[in-house]
Amino acid sequence: MRLTPSIALLLLLGGAPALAQTAPPKPGDEAQQMTRVLVLGDGVGGGLGAGLMRMGEADGHYDVTIRFNEESGLARPEVYDWAETLPKILESSSYDVIAVLIGANDRQMIRAGNLRFAFNTPDWIAAYNAQTDRVLEALKQSGARVYWVSIPPMADAEYDAAMRAVAALQKERTEAKGMTFLDIRAAFLKPDGSYAESGPDDTGEVRKLRGRDGVSFFKQGNNRLGQLVLQAIKSGKAPDAVSAAPETKAPGPPVKTAEVPVFGRTGFMGEVILLRPQDVTVTAGLVLTAGGDVKDAGAVLAAIRAMVPKGSAAEKLFSRGEADAAPKGRADDFAVPPLAAE
Repeated sequence: MRLTPSIALLLLLGGAPALAQTAPPKPGDEAQQMTRVLVLGDGVGGGLGAGLMRMGEADGHYDVTIRFNEESGLARPEVYDWAETLPKILESSSYDVIAVLIGANDRQMIRAGNLRFAFNTPDWIAAYNAQTDRVLEALKQSGARVYWVSIPPMADAEYDAAMRAVAALQKERTEAKGMTFLDIRAAFLKPDGSYAESGPDDTGEVRKLRGRDGVSFFKQGNNRLGQLVLQAIKSGKAPDAVSAAPETKAPGPPVKTAEVPVFGRTGFMGEVILLRPQDVTVTAGLVLTAGGDVKDAGAVLAAIRAMVPKGSAAEKLFSRGEADAAPKGRADDFAVPPLAAE
């Protein structure tokens, strides 16, 4: 499986194979006891990290760092070897908790020298368990509490069956090492056990949680993932995903907003891609997205308009929807050239 990356404001992949992202400290946090959390994963795990970061920021007692590689897994260490990379990640910083969500890319053969093991055969299982043990041993050396998060349900039945097989192996090895396996599948299934693209988010409001590909999560889905993991961290154990579900609220009426310029759009894992002028800083809390994720769009727009300098390009963009013309000769300069003199 290959997920298509996009440049995002809150979850930036960039060109590096793995990337760290840390929530900015809040004023006064220095006097509080912060729990340092490291999230490791593939593309789906990166989404979990973004959701857990937001949940941790809202709580105020959690400092979340994300390290993920979109195409990584355990079946192909020649592509990205987590067991080899982990000591390097952990040597410069210490963490109280480590959350892991890896495996969405592992439905493929494993190479062992000149041998090739087909997915889920006995040889494949033995090799996969050995690779999982390598990662778990590296995690154990950190001294942190480890929560290995189950792979979420997938829309495609065959793919989902493969992910359940992978998760079962991860669960067995994690628990054999005395660590916690957090099964979050039930939180993203319908009552009949089938795949659910919608469900209660972290506030209890029923919304669409999963992407069109049947694999990724929108921002609200990542928030729900983060909420489940944060509940486990707080309790020190793996909560039941069903009983941990927030009280469900009926969807409210659609928010009526004025016709305003579109300043952003939803990108990778439901995160925000923001379009903004260069002469003003717009904080993440004042982002107006085309996806309708902001409930009071008018208030956000008013706040943005109030903070931009008068007469600036930002004022024109956010007040009238007028962007400055592209510099002459740039690729997006579509001005009609003057007619040549006869």
